[in-house]
Parts: sequence; C-alpha cells; structure tokens
Amino acid sequence: MKYFNLDVLAISIVLIGGTLLILPIEGLLAWWLMVPLVLFVWITRQYWTAVMIGIVLCWFHWQALQLVQQAEQIAYLPKKQEATFTIVEILHQQAYQTLVIEAELLPNQTSRIYTTWQAPSQPKLGEIWQGELRLRPLSSRLNQGGFDRQKWAFAKGITGQAVIKSAVKIGEDFSWRQQRLNQALQHTANLEQQGLLLALAFGERAWFKPATWLVYQQTNTAHLIAISGLHIGLAMSLGFGLIRLLQWRLPTYRISPYWPLLGGLLLAGMYSELAGFSIPTFRAIIALGVVLICRLGRVYFTVWQLFVRTLAVLLLWDPFMMLSDSFWLSVGAVGCLIVWYQVFPLSLLEWRGVPLQYSPLSKGRYILGLLHLQLGLLWLFTPIQLLMFYGMSLHSFWANLIIVPIFSLLLVPIVLFATFTAGALGSWSWANNIAVWCTEWLNVFSDSWVYFSGQQIAVLTFLLAGLFSLTCYFIYQKPQQKQMALAQLLARSPFPFSLKLERSLPKRLLYWIYFLTGVIAITCLIFWSISRWENQRQWRLESLDVGQGLATLIVKNGHAVLYDTGGAWAGGNMAQLEILPYLRRQGIVLEQIIISHDDNDHAGGVDELLLHYPHAALFQSSYKNYEKTDRTLCYTGKQWEWRGLLFTAVSPNKPVERAGNEDSCVVLIEDAYYRVLLTGDADIATERKFAPQVGKIDVLQVGHHGSKTSTSALLLAETQPDIALISSGRWNAWGMPHFEVIERLHQHKSAVYNSAFFGQVSLIFQQEQLKVTTARHKFSPWYRRIIGERGK
Repeated sequence: MKYFNLDVLAISIVLIGGTLLILPIEGLLAWWLMVPLVLFVWITRQYWTAVMIGIVLCWFHWQALQLVQQAEQIAYLPKKQEATFTIVEILHQQAYQTLVIEAELLPNQTSRIYTTWQAPSQPKLGEIWQGELRLRPLSSRLNQGGFDRQKWAFAKGITGQAVIKSAVKIGEDFSWRQQRLNQALQHTANLEQQGLLLALAFGERAWFKPATWLVYQQTNTAHLIAISGLHIGLAMSLGFGLIRLLQWRLPTYRISPYWPLLGGLLLAGMYSELAGFSIPTFRAIIALGVVLICRLGRVYFTVWQLFVRTLAVLLLWDPFMMLSDSFWLSVGAVGCLIVWYQVFPLSLLEWRGVPLQYSPLSKGRYILGLLHLQLGLLWLFTPIQLLMFYGMSLHSFWANLIIVPIFSLLLVPIVLFATFTAGALGSWSWANNIAVWCTEWLNVFSDSWVYFSGQQIAVLTFLLAGLFSLTCYFIYQKPQQKQMALAQLLARSPFPFSLKLERSLPKRLLYWIYFLTGVIAITCLIFWSISRWENQRQWRLESLDVGQGLATLIVKNGHAVLYDTGGAWAGGNMAQLEILPYLRRQGIVLEQIIISHDDNDHAGGVDELLLHYPHAALFQSSYKNYEKTDRTLCYTGKQWEWRGLLFTAVSPNKPVERAGNEDSCVVLIEDAYYRVLLTGDADIATERKFAPQVGKIDVLQVGHHGSKTSTSALLLAETQPDIALISSGRWNAWGMPHFEVIERLHQHKSAVYNSAFFGQVSLIFQQEQLKVTTARHKFSPWYRRIIGERGK
C-alpha cells in the first residue's frame, strides 16, 4: 500500500470543486464519476488517497443536492408565511432594502432567503424580527454570458426569495463584529464617504453610493475596496510591527521570534472577523495560517504547494465558493502574481550591470517593486479581468500606482485604528478626508473605461500569451553567445536598465509555461474562428431574457436591429442590465430600433439605447417623442430593406399619438427561405386584420407575452408557425403565458420556447436548417435548474 499523498489530494479537491461548475443535476453523485477514481487506484496504488478523494467527491455533490432539494421544498410552501427571521447580510440600503435573512421555514432546517423590504427604519445585522413573508421560488434571468443571479444565490447558500410585507422587531443578537459595525454607523453617519469607510472596515457595501462605486469600478481600483490579501497582509504587518516594538523594551532573553508572527496573525484574524470572513479574506487568513504553521513546524513547501493546499482548505470549508466570481478573481490574481514573481522577479533587473540592491536605486526599491507588481497584473491578469467585466480602464496602471500606496500605508491603518478605538482622535474624520481626496482624484480617470467584445478579448489574450511565452524563451533559452551579445548591446545603450540574462529557470516550470500559454493561445484562436464563422452566417434572431418585457435582436454580420427595449423603473432599465452588456459582449453595432408600442415593458429602454447608439434609426407606431427627433413611422404597407432582409409592417393602419397594445407595430421579416412575424402586444381584434395577408411563417413572436387576449386560433391557422417565442417573467403577477395559448400552440404543433424557462433563445437561420439554442437546457449545470414547476 502506497503512502498518502497530500498534494494529490489537494489537487483532486480543487478538481472536484470544478465539477460543481459544469455538471448537470443528473451528474451529481453519478456512478460514472467513480471510473477515474478506479483508474487512479489501479495506476498509483494510493488507496488512502483514493478513499479521501471519494469522500470529498460525495461530500461536495451531496451538499449541492441538498441545496437544490431545500430550494425545491421552499418552492412548494404556501406563498404567505409567518416566520421569525434574523438579518445576516445587508446588500443595499435604499428605499427598498435588500437583505439576506435566515429563517426556519422547513422542519429542523435553517434557510437563507433573499428578501426585499420597505422597512420603516434601517434594519441592522443581527436583529431578530417576526413578520409576514411573501415567498417566491428561486429564479433568475439568463442571457448568454450575462449575470446569473441563481448561481450567485446558490454561492451564498440562498434557497428562496421573499418580500417582507410587515414585521415587528422582537430581539437582537449582535456579535462582536455587528457591535463594531453599529458603532461605526453612528460615528460615520454624517461623513461623505461613509460607504467607502464601512467597506474598508467591514467589507459591507450596502451604504456605498452608486456614483462612488462607479468611479472605483471604472478605474480598476475596486479591488482596494474588497477586503482581500492586500488588507489582511497589511494587518499582519501592523501586528508584527507592534509586537516587535513592544519587544524592543524587553530584555534579550525574553524576546522570541514567534511572538511577532502570532501577534500579526491575531490582528489579521480580527480584521478577517470584521470583514465577515468573506472569500478573499478567508483565503488570505488561511494562507497566513498555513505559512505560520509550517514556519513554526519548520516544514518546507513551495509556493505552488501553499497555493493549492489553501484552495483545498477553502473548498472543504465551503465548496460553493467555486460559484463565486470574487473567488475566481482572487485566485486568478494570486496565481498570476506567483507566475510573475517566479518568472520575472525584480532581481532580474539590473542598473547598468549592477544588482538593484547595490545600485543608486536601492532606496527606491519600494516604488520599483510597486511598478513591477502593477506591470505583472497588467500583463497577466488583464485577460481574467476582461472575461469577468468585458472592459478595463486605460488609466488603471497609473491609478493603481498612486492609490494603492495611499490605501495601504495610510487609509486602511487609520480605518482600523478608528474601528478598534471607536473613532478616537477624530480618526473617522481623517479617514473620510483621505477617502474624499482619493475618490475625487480617481474621478478624473473614470471616463477612460473601454468595453471589449468576446472576439477582441480572444485576440488580446492570444497576443499577451504569445508575448509572454516568447519573452520566456528569449530570456531563458537563447544560446549563450546571443545572450552575451544582447548584454553587450544593453550595456552600450543609453537605457540604464538591463536584464540579468545568466539567471536560470527550472526547465519543468519553463515547459509548463510553454504548454499553458500554448493552450491559451490555441483556445483563443478557436474561439475567434468560431465567432467569425457565426458572424458570417446568414442571420440570426436573439430573443433576450428581459423578464416581463420584450427585446428581440435581428443580427447579421455584427450589426443588429432591435425590436423593443424591455422595461424601466426608478433608477434603472433592462437596456442597462441586459441589452447593452449583451451588445458589448458580442461586439454588435445597433443600427435600428423598432418600438412596437409605448408601454413601459416594451419601450422603457429606448432613451438609454439612443444615448449609446445615437445614429440608430428609430421606427415607431406613434408620435411620442423619445430622445431622437428624426424617426420613421410604422404603418401597414411600410417596407424597408436591411442587409438583405425585407421588413414589412402589417399593422397598425395609421400612427397614433400614443400607441397601445392594439397599435403595436407588427413586422414581418423575410429572406429567401424564412419568414418571422414580430407582433408586440397586438390583440386578437388586431390579429384578425393582418392574419389573412401574412400567410405561412416559420417563427412567431407570441403576442402580449402569451396573454389570452392575443395569439388567436385564427392567427395560428393562417400562419402555422413552426416555432413560437414567448418573452415573460417567471412568477409574473398576470400568470402569463396563459394555458389556453400554450394549448393552441401545441395543437398546431408549434415548438414553444418561453424565456422564463429557457432564458435567451437564439435562432440561427441557415439555408439548410433553422437551428435553435437556449441559454438554459437539459445539460445546464445544476445551479441553473428550474426550481419548482408552478407557472409552466
């Protein structure tokens, strides 16, 4: 029997955690998952390692199944529930507060519920309330590459949604952290940057002003607000320094090298507790703990062993960290820095042939080190950031170069001092003044944010990976004669810096770099080729998931016509949340906007889209003024051609002052092979007028989200659609689509796709076939499963 291999187990735990990202519900605890484990035992004979891997696999998958089961059970509870609940997280403090609460809705089970509440006063963490909940099963919109709220909820252990109708406070159970937070809320109530200060002290963003958050987000400095390894490492250094300062007054025989380490870990742990042990914080404190244990035990390990073992411990603590974007941002940043410091350490740089520590620049090594770190993040971390946000700030390098030292050496220490001393010596005011200055200074660079499409990200990642691989080859594998020639050339050049070319790198690491950069480059090329091939297809229709509204894109060669723009509400609209991000991700230029009628759920995002695409032509069936004076009116018989497609308006008879459902601009789209009918909210009376002149169609956008006031038997008999698209919100108050409409569609053998269940629906029109793909399908990961059957 072979020995137990800790590294193999740690790597296996990370890989098992990765299965939670891709497996459908039927794949969890499936028998075929044992096949690789059996092969592992047969090849390595590491029986105890295999046993532990099997236990971890069962544990991770069982937890995922339990989470889904609890969500399903909550879906079938009565809609109205009287419950006692505790506030465990505050997400936003607005007119309507958004909270995460814990309540015992199921026997012997505590459930985490995402709630909205128009509370009479601002609720606080740790408060216990008794009230009425209006439950709703977990669900979310889903567009290709967009934010998946259901995945986010499962990552937090949330298994239901609710609206708090009324509640009475019956008690409070404030932890040490919550006491400090409530105290800080009082002391910072009148400060301009209260949200930023509370985020730095406690990791709480509920009080963050959206405008301030946008400034940090669009300058790539938002990572400074999330309490992560930078902050925890700073707390460790402060604790270490304080104990060393105390030791300076002690006799020599009482000085121990371990006390500063323990003091630093203690302060870092207290800061982690203040931050609620969030994912980046927990990762950092675990890593520090592992380092300290190995240091005290005099155990040797490599930085990669520390990295993988820390990930394993984190996943054993909470496997659902894998579903969190912040987890991947944190892991990606740390991994990139490890590679950067191993391959291109600062010691590789020389000043006129002299190592930096012996050069005139030795006193400025901190500035050089910061420049070196920012360069590494810019080079290696940029692709990860682009994949997450589809954009970056052009001034991020300089913004971070100036702001990181201020936050690290000044603002965060003052915030910690204010938190632990209840704002002694006016520390909260000092911190606020610094935060105001930083925000105002960053605001100067906040207009430099640039969006990237998926194709552009692939090309940029390919170039960066290729450059990285070539640089490694040039420095570490060039023949010695060429290296010497380069060294002589650098020595004669006016540029004072040179490279220490005789430095070696382990061949194993070098070959891994070549292999991984090659894989990344090939993957990017494949993605780029597929994207170009998709853009060269004849055309496609994208029925976006915008909840209880409508937004349909007609796309050809990277350009698009948008039929309706989704809804709007106080402070936002679907154009901001779903439509614009999708256009940017796909690199699509919007050329035309067709507004079926003027109801909010169809025209709520018009002004927002015209702000970003001012040259887009506007078609509408009313005289209502939007943010565009030149417009084309839609009425029966109106025809126009767009990139080889013929658009024909078949309703209304004439424009009106304000278009209602009966005045919807109904458009027939045709090419040489296919016909698509977009009906907006046209009612049955309107359908009787245009149905006879339309004839057989391939695709029908079902009118009025599937209401029984539309999609008449006459329309279906005349058009005989093969595919019916319904855009509706899950659990909408009107019960759409109506079961009579679904029955009529099934009677005519139409394939029905409802965005409430399938998410975004894509139709690809090829000469030989009409291909349908959906964002949610039977092979989707388990966290995208439809919860509950009510409303189908």
